[in-house]
Amino acid sequence: MSSLLHVRSLGVQSPDRPTLHDVSFTLEPGQILAVTGESGSGKSTLALSLMGLLPPGFQAHGSIRLEDTELSTLSEQDWCRIRGKRLGMVFQEPMTALNPTRRIGTQIGDTFRLHTTLSRHEIDTEMRMLLEQVGLSEAGVSERAYPHQLSGGQRQRVLLAMALACQPELLIADEFTTALDARTQATMMALVTRRCETQGMAVLMISHDLGLVRHHADHVLVMKDGACVEQGATASVFDAPRHPYTQALLAMSLHGAARTPLTPLPIFTAPS
Repeated sequence: MSSLLHVRSLGVQSPDRPTLHDVSFTLEPGQILAVTGESGSGKSTLALSLMGLLPPGFQAHGSIRLEDTELSTLSEQDWCRIRGKRLGMVFQEPMTALNPTRRIGTQIGDTFRLHTTLSRHEIDTEMRMLLEQVGLSEAGVSERAYPHQLSGGQRQRVLLAMALACQPELLIADEFTTALDARTQATMMALVTRRCETQGMAVLMISHDLGLVRHHADHVLVMKDGACVEQGATASVFDAPRHPYTQALLAMSLHGAARTPLTPLPIFTAPS
C-alpha cells in the first residue's frame, strides 16, 4: 500500500525561536497516527503546518507530500482547494473555532458549497445526516442554533461534522474529544474509525489521553520540545518504550505514579 502522507525533515521557525525540529513520518490510508507529548511540545504547530495555517511570521521548511502533491510549495489559492476537501481538521479550541454570527447548519453546509456541486436540497440533507452522525440531533440541537447556544462538547462535534463533510483523505484532529464525556467520546471515535475502515480515511490524532491513544491508534509519535523523540507501532511503544521521556510519560499517565516517587528526567536538548 502506498503512503498517503509523507512528512520529511519538517521544521518550523517562529519569529524568535525554532518550534519544530526535523520531524519525519508517513501515514497510510486507513491508519490512525496519534501524536502525543506535553503541552508546548509542538503538536499543534505540526497540525497547523500540515494544513498550511501557520501564524504570520512562522516559516516552515522540509517536505509535506499528500500522495503526489507537495503541500509545502502550494499557493494560498491551491491550499483553499485542498482544505476541507482532501484535508479536514478539527481545531483544538471549540469555543473560538466557529463563527459566532452564523448558524451551525450554515457553517457545516459551507464546506459542501465550496467543494461540491450539490444542490441546496442535497446540501441540507447531507448537513442533517452529519448532525445525526455526531449525535447532535439526538441531543436536540437544531441546525439553526448559534455556537453560543452550544456546550463545548457540542461545538467539538460541530467541528467534527464540518471536517468530515467532504469525506477527506486525511483528518487532522487536535484534542477533539477533550470536552466530551466518556460515552460521547466512544461514539465519536467509533464514527472516525468507521470512516477509516470504509473510506480509507487516514487520521492524525493529537491527544494527551494515552488511554485513548492506546486503544485507537495504529502508530504513535511522541514529541518533546518540538522534536519527535520516539515513534512506532502503538503496541511496541507502549509495551517497550525506548526513550526516557516516553517511559516517564507512560509511567505518569497509565500507572498512577502519584503513589511513587517522581524520577527526574535527564536533560533533553532538541536538535539545533
